[in-house]
Amino acid sequence: MSYGRLCEVEWTAMDKEVAAAKKQTSGEEAICAAGRSEFVTTKEARRRLHAYDELASTTKVSPALLVVREHLPSGKACLRVNIDATNIGNVARFINHSCDGGNLMAVLVRNSGSFLPRLCFFAALDISEGEELTFSYGDARLRRKDSPCFCRKEACLGFLPSEET
Repeated sequence: MSYGRLCEVEWTAMDKEVAAAKKQTSGEEAICAAGRSEFVTTKEARRRLHAYDELASTTKVSPALLVVREHLPSGKACLRVNIDATNIGNVARFINHSCDGGNLMAVLVRNSGSFLPRLCFFAALDISEGEELTFSYGDARLRRKDSPCFCRKEACLGFLPSEET
C-alpha cells in the first residue's frame, strides 16, 4: 500500500490540492490514508466536529474528519469508522471533494491480523500526471448550508455533503 509517494500537494489560489505525481489507470491504488491518522469514537468525533465548527467561524481551519461506514458481508449491519486526520495524517488528508464524484473511490481495506482497517483511494478512472485527485465526501442530498463547496465542477451543488455525526 502506498502512503503518499504517488501524490504531491500543490498550493492553489483557493487552498491546497493533491495531484497525481504520475499517470494512474482505473482501478490502480492511488494512496492509503488510514493507519497514519487517528481513529476516534463516535462520541469523540461529535465533540471534535463541534469544536472544528466553532473554530471555522473565527479562523481558516480545514478539518479532515471522515466518517466511513463499512457494510458487512451479511448485509445486516455496518460498522462506523471515524478517522480524524486533522492533525495527524499523510497527504491524503488534503484530497478535496468533488460534487461530480471525483476521480478516486474510497475503499476500506482490511489486512489479516489487523483490527483497524485502512482507508485507501483507488483511481475510479484514468488519471493524468498532475491532475487533481478528488472524491465525493458523501451523499450529495445531505448538505449543510453553512459549508460552501469550492469544487468548481459543472455539477457543483454549492455546499459540501454532510450528515449529523
